[in-house]
Amino acid sequence: MRKILAIVFVLEICSCAVFGTDLFLAYQSDEQNRQGETERLARMTEVLQKNTLEEFWKAVRAHHWNMPRIPSQWFIDTHVSDEKGKLCLQALRDFGDRLALKLDGLAEEQQTLLPNDGLFQRTLLLFEFKDWLSGTAGYDNFFLAQRCLALTAVGLTRLTASLAFPLEKCEEIAVRMNPEWLEMPYRLQVLNGEANATIFINANITDGQLNEHWQLAKMLPIAKKRPDLVKAYEDTFGPLPQPDATLVNVGAFTDNLHFFGETERSHRVIVWDRFRLESSTYDKALSLLKFRTAVGFFPPPFVRGEEETKRLNAEITEYANWGMEITKAEDSPSYDPLKEAFRREWGKLDKKKTEGVSYATAFEAYKAVRNGMFFDSHTAEKKRQQKIETQK
Repeated sequence: MRKILAIVFVLEICSCAVFGTDLFLAYQSDEQNRQGETERLARMTEVLQKNTLEEFWKAVRAHHWNMPRIPSQWFIDTHVSDEKGKLCLQALRDFGDRLALKLDGLAEEQQTLLPNDGLFQRTLLLFEFKDWLSGTAGYDNFFLAQRCLALTAVGLTRLTASLAFPLEKCEEIAVRMNPEWLEMPYRLQVLNGEANATIFINANITDGQLNEHWQLAKMLPIAKKRPDLVKAYEDTFGPLPQPDATLVNVGAFTDNLHFFGETERSHRVIVWDRFRLESSTYDKALSLLKFRTAVGFFPPPFVRGEEETKRLNAEITEYANWGMEITKAEDSPSYDPLKEAFRREWGKLDKKKTEGVSYATAFEAYKAVRNGMFFDSHTAEKKRQQKIETQK
């Protein structure tokens, strides 16, 4: 209980001090401080524009630059009336956009690197960036850090798929694949900051409870305008739900219902989707690593042996005599001999070794790497759109 209260206390402090970093404070501080922070951001932007991410990272470490907190556009439009303030925060978002473009370029480069120490070092760099980006709880910080994590998953998968690359180095990456900032306390801190109010007060709130309060916040304004709908609801389902005071600050919740309505599209990802669109990328990366660890190799496509073929043909004939039709797995249109090989090797293992892991997920990752098609979801969508454009 003491630990829970401590987390909640920290969240309240962080979200009440919405402008938690120097650069976020710049627009409301005195002119001298504002000028200094503006110059620092301009310098960071210049170094980022003119250099590679590796070189930019060296500058970050040399100058001890902290990652600024980057809000959403909705936050700027809703909570900032001062024009200088808006310009300052918009400059932060522009910096975030430039970082995102650099990550786009890195994602393309990542596909050209051989699965050796060069790709390993690039993947470690992404981890450093991920930690730096998420060191400040901000809206864009969350998405940029998540993109970095997705790209580390791509690097890990490509390295794992190469049996020539040391397994222990792959495991060194894997142990860092589940950072704390993907957990609820960080997400609540981001949401409270975006709302400019301490709405969420309990770090133990579940995704389901968040969902319920989000829906309730959308329902309450309608209920206020349409008492007839409230009556119809209560006649069918019972009393209208109320916000849970153990999970949210009820006053802040009811005073900020616009936050839930106007920002649903932009914040839904943070609220419910722990891994956003990248869950399959992470799952495939870790599944392939577990497959390699457990099996020790990646099998070639399955070819049924002569003896097994004879036995299976005899069974097919026997069942046919009984009026029953059975077919070989390879007769199915969805049959893949490589997937069958993965299934068979996985089936030889003790169930304890295979618990919680899908050989099919590992197969999908391995096949995509072999075909040069293993991407994070953002890159995959970009390539899909490019393909559509070329076909027009």
